Amino acid sequence: MAAGSRNFFSNLLHAQLSMKPFSSIASLLFTTLTLVLSLSCCRKNAPQHTDNLAGQVVPTRVRMVSPRPDLVITSGDSVQIEFEQSDTTATIDSVAVSAGKGPVATRHGKPARLYWNSANSRVGKITLKVLFYFSDSLQESHNINLVVLSNLEPQQYTYRVIRKYPHDDKAYTQGLVYSNGKLYESTGLEGKSSVRIVDMETGKPEKITHLAPQYFGEGIALFKDQIYQITYRSQVGFVYDKNTLNEIRSFDYQFLEGWGLTTNDKYLIMTDGSAQLFYLEPEFFTQVDRIEAFDNKGRIDSLNEIEYINGKIFANVYGESFIVVIDPESGKVTGKVELETLMPAGSKGDYNKVLNGIAYNADNGHLYVTGKNWPVLYELELKPSF
Repeated sequence: MAAGSRNFFSNLLHAQLSMKPFSSIASLLFTTLTLVLSLSCCRKNAPQHTDNLAGQVVPTRVRMVSPRPDLVITSGDSVQIEFEQSDTTATIDSVAVSAGKGPVATRHGKPARLYWNSANSRVGKITLKVLFYFSDSLQESHNINLVVLSNLEPQQYTYRVIRKYPHDDKAYTQGLVYSNGKLYESTGLEGKSSVRIVDMETGKPEKITHLAPQYFGEGIALFKDQIYQITYRSQVGFVYDKNTLNEIRSFDYQFLEGWGLTTNDKYLIMTDGSAQLFYLEPEFFTQVDRIEAFDNKGRIDSLNEIEYINGKIFANVYGESFIVVIDPESGKVTGKVELETLMPAGSKGDYNKVLNGIAYNADNGHLYVTGKNWPVLYELELKPSF
């Protein structure tokens, strides 16, 4: 109780005791009762008799029978959705089924048979959402995790070497971009990371900006006349003027690791060493979308350097000698380019000399590819063309 309240009741009791004898006993009893009631009202921890509904579990009206969680299907398969009503007194008005950003299919009443077709779904791990609407305006949602494989056999590309260029064999290549006759390259390792404009004829940098020694440089992308560069585990990226490589600003992002970076001219697209590709708006680097790379056999992990080319994403797979071609809408791996014969002698199994670096020359449709600490940059013509 506050000091003012104690003083008030003390004064009140003193006043009552100083009254004439005839009324002092009655007054004292009245004052004591008032004091007790007041103290009871002022108790901070007096029990509050309220109903606690937060911990109550509301029983579900529907129990899902199929599909079973983590069922593996192939894109285009139809999945039968079966359920049982736990509460037979409830009337189902309609059932809506959807997965991710795909269309919502609605059936009115209580359908005897219900199917969901995966043809328009993205591949990878998806969540099938089944939403029940009841006549009393209540709703009930059930989520079922599925895995969707690609229905495509990846097309095998062949290539022809058009030209070989010298490449800095001390450049731990992390990203590569070609634009208007200029080759931009990002290199990694703490204390050795940089972003550079490379003279293709000599393999030497025309301009170079070194990162602070605590940063491990990773992928780069050219977006609206600026070079964006991410780092390995610092969760920090940098933006440079594309002509001078002067730093314009830095930015933060939420992913624990940064690997590859490219752009579709609207969003930046980033890899983190998994099978996932994240779509990010380029101002605040917030995620707006995500896909997973899957072929007809399973997930393609360790996506590294990436390049967006003519509506496809070309990706190095860390430690592998091939490039995969990914559909940027569905995540399906639609093609593969095996480059094992380009690997430098003795580099097989050496993770300091893996294939890494993809750039595209839109003028002639050729690819430029290299690797970490490779002495050569290759110009390739793919067959069939893309």
